[in-house]
Amino acid sequence: EVFHSSEQFDEWFKSAEGEDSEEDKEAVIKQLHKVLRPFLLRRLKSEVERGLPPKKETILYVGMSEMQKKFYKALLQKDIDVINSGSEKSRLLNIVMQLRKCCNHP
Repeated sequence: EVFHSSEQFDEWFKSAEGEDSEEDKEAVIKQLHKVLRPFLLRRLKSEVERGLPPKKETILYVGMSEMQKKFYKALLQKDIDVINSGSEKSRLLNIVMQLRKCCNHP
């Protein structure tokens, strides 16, 4: 136990009421850091395991299922006039997001 009573805690971290100078604040902060240091886990980059092999990423390209193709075509045909005109950027971005969701979720 670090503090045996609340009075001891108040004594350690009490500064003069209303007269908080920068030196008092810094002293309280240093005291608090000293008390908390044993409880904090801080790892340096040099201490982290370096013997792990690098992560390997494999990308597999897979075609869309029949249901995905059906939804994809329906989304494109629903907003064909916006796609052909290319006028409203926000609507085009919404369509792209809908198509992306269609491809990513079977």
